Amino acid sequence: MGSPDFSSNMYRSGKLINNLEYSIVGFVGEFNQQSMGANVLGPIRELESILSTTNADEVFLALPNHNLEEITFVVDCCERKNVQLNVVNDFNRLGASTKSLTNYAGFPIVSLRYFPLDDPENRLFKRVFDILFSFLVLVFVLSWLTPLIALLIKLNSRGPVFFKQERWGLNNKKIYCYKFRTMFLEEGKENDNSQFSPARKNDPRVTSLGKLLRKTSLDELPQFINVLMGDMSVVGPRPHPIPLSLEAKDVVQHYMLRHLVKPGITGWAQVNGSRGEVQSQLEMRTRVAFDLWYIENWSFWLDCQIIFQTIVNLLKGDERAY
Repeated sequence: MGSPDFSSNMYRSGKLINNLEYSIVGFVGEFNQQSMGANVLGPIRELESILSTTNADEVFLALPNHNLEEITFVVDCCERKNVQLNVVNDFNRLGASTKSLTNYAGFPIVSLRYFPLDDPENRLFKRVFDILFSFLVLVFVLSWLTPLIALLIKLNSRGPVFFKQERWGLNNKKIYCYKFRTMFLEEGKENDNSQFSPARKNDPRVTSLGKLLRKTSLDELPQFINVLMGDMSVVGPRPHPIPLSLEAKDVVQHYMLRHLVKPGITGWAQVNGSRGEVQSQLEMRTRVAFDLWYIENWSFWLDCQIIFQTIVNLLKGDERAY
């Protein structure tokens, strides 16, 4: 804010101007007047006299943490002059977009990451909703639809009705993610993670019934069992196959933060078009960005919105569902 590295002291007079909502009196520090393009009032050692002559309301301190002597000097000057002091620190360089301030034994502690679902009450509320919603789906949908789909799968191709695959859940705990089987059975490889290869458009491995199940996302319905078991949530970041996660975690920044909450059957990324095969690192970064936004901005009403949008997308059809 006026300084290339913001290692300065900034003042305001209380007037609301521009998008900063501050009327900047000037900067204090060792600056080049021409490069700053602003009023440099003098060096830090003259701060007390500068405060006396400018009638500034507040001081913004943005000195490097190792400048302890200068920081102490600024704090003492502001206290003597009864001027409010604000400390600026660039936490964004640590990759933190959400923070919380707590107090332990009289010391202010900044938590670099705080998500709504860190609150036990929010987690309990979300869990209760997951149980109730999944129970209703199981009773009114899966109770009659599962036998029908199971029969059609058996008539369509050889192999088990369900497909299960290891994925990472909450806190990187391995879970088994259940689906209706949509591909032809390869002997001994129906649940093999080591041979992971994502489904592609017009994939010959997908059965004729499997194409319909994938297009309508009916193959995902058994994951409501995962929800009741507590491994997943109705809404959350989609769990990726472990080989894909191992590949992405080293190339996509903050990828592993997706696992700070339970994975979901549907999610913010999916209703915004990020579903199906991941074809590039850019697509994966976009998907992770959507997931992190959801985690940082979770609310019950956001979950309701995502569920509603998911239903609408299913009725409309999704070209990336294959």
